[in-house]
Amino acid sequence: SRDNKSSSFLSTYCCPQPNTIVEKAFLCTITGFIIPEKIIQLLEQLCCYFGEPKLAHWLTVTVHGFADSPVSWRESEHGFHKGGENLYNFVIFRNLDYWLQMAVGTYDDCPP
Repeated sequence: SRDNKSSSFLSTYCCPQPNTIVEKAFLCTITGFIIPEKIIQLLEQLCCYFGEPKLAHWLTVTVHGFADSPVSWRESEHGFHKGGENLYNFVIFRNLDYWLQMAVGTYDDCPP
């Protein structure tokens, strides 16, 4: 409408409840071509942090493909148009339950 008013409002995001403030967080970025077996090995090693009660309540690993990769999931052609999204993310909890989120670009098939 023509009577839209400007606002300094940016977002409604707020931290979900319950939440815990932690003193430290650790971020590690690995780039390059990484085979699936190495990703599994990394997940297994990271889960060892749950052995120390004070170290971690949860952890997350995000694996992101290259935007211009010729393939996306398995042997499917990668349909690059704008963003080239191609990723999956594990959120693993202390009891080894996990959430798995997968994303693909507009022109890619859903992952298996």
